Amino acid sequence: MKLSRTLLPAALAGALLLTGCSAGGSPTKDEAGADCVAPGAASEAVKVTGSTGVDLKLDAKTPLKATEFERSVLTEGEGDVVKEGDAISVSMTTFNGTTGDEMDQLPESPVPFEKDKLVSWAYEGIRCAVPGQQIALIAPYAEMFQTTDPEQTGYEGMTKDSPIVIVMEFGDISEVPKEPGTIEPDKLLKKAEGKAQEAPAGFPTVKLDKDGAPTITMPEGEKAPAELEVATLIEGDGETVEPGDRVYVNYRGVIWRTGEEFDSSWSRGEAAAFKTNEVIPGFTKALEGQKVGSQVISVVPPKDGYGDNLESQLKMSNPDFDVKNDDTLVFVLDIVGTAHAE
Repeated sequence: MKLSRTLLPAALAGALLLTGCSAGGSPTKDEAGADCVAPGAASEAVKVTGSTGVDLKLDAKTPLKATEFERSVLTEGEGDVVKEGDAISVSMTTFNGTTGDEMDQLPESPVPFEKDKLVSWAYEGIRCAVPGQQIALIAPYAEMFQTTDPEQTGYEGMTKDSPIVIVMEFGDISEVPKEPGTIEPDKLLKKAEGKAQEAPAGFPTVKLDKDGAPTITMPEGEKAPAELEVATLIEGDGETVEPGDRVYVNYRGVIWRTGEEFDSSWSRGEAAAFKTNEVIPGFTKALEGQKVGSQVISVVPPKDGYGDNLESQLKMSNPDFDVKNDDTLVFVLDIVGTAHAE
């Protein structure tokens, strides 16, 4: 399983979004003067209730049919159209346009608007966006999933003829945060180094092999905790991981209920690198404030992981996983390097 499937929250996988408007009405052109995506019968049929990225529901007669991008404004916004190089806050909910079923709820997250960093459906959305607007974008299956077979997406009822309904809501426009630096592999620690600490009672036990890779065993008879629990197993003495750092981590993740491994950088033979604000909350909270050299265990309930999207996220990579949406995940992480914003 690749890191992007396991640790990245849906909002960041969805950091590829769209819409547009300005004071007094919706723009028909983006900042560069190009025509915005036109509405169509499918996008005009979209009605929603609830909060985008949280509990949005689709109120539309399905199946919807569309063979090209369509975009309709559901709620007007006001202000300037986003410019290339800006960042704009986006929340997003996606639906299967054939069945009407919810696919993902993606909470608000800042998204850099840079054409070469966005997939096509995302770029076509964001390039006309203004703060406060909510839109419905219809994207053909192939624009979202390329050549992936529908049964491999992890979403029931999906076919190659299924359009994807993408509802986006836009917040503030801001400057793109400075990028953190990078670290060459030969400058990273091989494993956690520091003073061993005892985990609190009720935590899984962790045993390390000679290379430092952990074996994780659940406490017998203990129920998974309802709240996020984090403990330091080895206290390092290197640099402190700051919010937004690019952090380098060797990790292993297992499912509390079964003990089954679902992801591991150790299995791939190299540390994973990602920014602390681009991962699930249970990962972010386990890393920020820790020091390089530390080993941390994070017990992550669904609300601090993938929520109702857990099963689809993991089964997209491995359909044979015995995983349920209410499963708690356990990560053991070795922090082997961190790079601050330059």
